[in-house]
Amino acid sequence: MKSVTLRIVDITLVIVTVVMTFLSGVLLYYKTIGKDHLPTAVTSTYATTVTDPQTGEELPTIEANYYSNKNGTGFEVVELLFNCYSGIGKQAIYSRGFQLVYDKEGKIVQYTNSVGQKNNIFQYDRYGDTSFETGHSYSWGDKMIIDIDGKTYAVALDGQYTTSVKRFSFLKAVGHTFAGLFTGYNYGEKAYNVETTVHNYTFEDLLVKVGQILKSSNNGTGDSVISLIDLGDFLHIYPIDDNGQISADPLGVNTIQNSYFTMTTHYDNRGMVWAKQSIFESVAGDSQFNISGLSDNVDYWKVETQFKLTEKDFVGRYVASDNGYYYVLSTAKLNELKNFENIEISVDFNISNFNNVNVLGFDYYALYGIQVKSLTIRSNTQREFKLLVGSLKDTGLTSINTQNVTINNINSGVEL
Repeated sequence: MKSVTLRIVDITLVIVTVVMTFLSGVLLYYKTIGKDHLPTAVTSTYATTVTDPQTGEELPTIEANYYSNKNGTGFEVVELLFNCYSGIGKQAIYSRGFQLVYDKEGKIVQYTNSVGQKNNIFQYDRYGDTSFETGHSYSWGDKMIIDIDGKTYAVALDGQYTTSVKRFSFLKAVGHTFAGLFTGYNYGEKAYNVETTVHNYTFEDLLVKVGQILKSSNNGTGDSVISLIDLGDFLHIYPIDDNGQISADPLGVNTIQNSYFTMTTHYDNRGMVWAKQSIFESVAGDSQFNISGLSDNVDYWKVETQFKLTEKDFVGRYVASDNGYYYVLSTAKLNELKNFENIEISVDFNISNFNNVNVLGFDYYALYGIQVKSLTIRSNTQREFKLLVGSLKDTGLTSINTQNVTINNINSGVEL
């Protein structure tokens, strides 16, 4: 008879063996036929701003600039600037920039580096107010130092994607055709080898995507801020320990990685014709770039376009209790104005041009946010004209020209 101790040992070994066999079976299952049923985790990071240690100024993590050349006047240019630190010690902001340039024929402008390699991306550095072509080119996987909630992290372009190609196999075709006589195998699917290739995303891929994002944004043309853009396919965030060592693995490795960034943007339908339109004040490495046909001392990019708006550009909202209409600038006209920069707007609103319509005034936020140089409201007969809440807010107006009109200013957003 075995002692009680030996019996306990035997039972324990049996239990351990059963458990290990079970776990091995589970592992084998999830490594093979069950791999598609693994639970998926999601890791999200939010890189919004960095703080300049020398000035205390908060800067967006990323700035983007896209001149689409829709009007065919210049070069199509996409630019991206990472506001990052000079090192883990965060002594200074030393920004890294990337520029993709297409000429008037739509061909990518390339440059040749010191070892004879052709490149599609021009790289710049910026320190303070000075931008210049970089002396240290960034490659796939190189780290840039940023802030997230006051803590230091690194960001890198190290995303990957896969492509698959089916190639016909004569041996498989013959084998599965023969087997199909007995088993009903689908010869058409079984006669191919599937070759999968892993590719690294490039800075060119990233800039093309940013251009698509700006083009698709309902912010339209001009300057705007996109608070959260998920670039997790391209960019990953790496933790840095207290000793200044960057982790070998990004945050959320083996999970779905969402990398959100705040991006200030400028989108323009025009082509880039002048170096000063660039974030870096340089196009394809040329700070003297100028295909405008104008002399260097002309501020081409600041030329103002004059718009005169009339009552025809407004749409009315009927208010039954007041038995009349309040007017607001039409969406179509707003979208048209977004296609221009440095515009000078004057508004001439003639109440008498409305036939058999009781015009009450400007509706809520009728001209909100539009810089207006002058506003005239006139009538052939004496009328009252109401300015509803916010109707002139952020227009820059301090006075209104009137003819036979008494203004009733109902918290319009300006003091008249």
